[in-house]
Amino acid sequence: MAQHQDEVEPAESPYYDRVVTVPNVVSVVRFALIVPAVLAVLDIDERPVLALVLVAVFSLTDWVDGTLARALRQRSRVGEVMDPLADRLGTVAIAVAAGVVGLFPWWVLVVIAVVDVVVGIATLARGSLGALRVTTAGKAKTALLMVGTVLVLAGPAWSSPEVTDVGRVLVQIAAVLHALAGIQYFRQALRG
Repeated sequence: MAQHQDEVEPAESPYYDRVVTVPNVVSVVRFALIVPAVLAVLDIDERPVLALVLVAVFSLTDWVDGTLARALRQRSRVGEVMDPLADRLGTVAIAVAAGVVGLFPWWVLVVIAVVDVVVGIATLARGSLGALRVTTAGKAKTALLMVGTVLVLAGPAWSSPEVTDVGRVLVQIAAVLHALAGIQYFRQALRG
């Protein structure tokens, strides 16, 4: 559970207490993409290009909202909660769908789920929701997981098992980084 709007201090942002900001609209779009992306992944044998496009757009919106928050100086409390929530829900749902159709190793899903549940419980118990600061391991994990997932899905779309294999390697590296980042976020959550 990381957030991307940490480079602009709340006092510097007149948008901090606002709900409607450009980055938050992008996060809402990301939420809206979750169900169609999951359904497309589950139907990858019939429409592999659709699965690839929807997951790629979902992944891209993660970068876009953080970039816009910094560029427009629109860090907001709602964004601090909504952005990591959209990331976690979408990433886990897409990963589970990829696991169901045999594209993701199941151990990766177990690592992601266990880490997210433990960090989520610690965050809620300590009232740290939205207070976690992104770590280097968290950034690397997110980038590798998203790029790896897109490559895993690009394999069927491009009829290239080699591309899928490269994506699987990246996803497995991301799972290891996810565990490391999870330890860092767990410590942050306990500190409140």
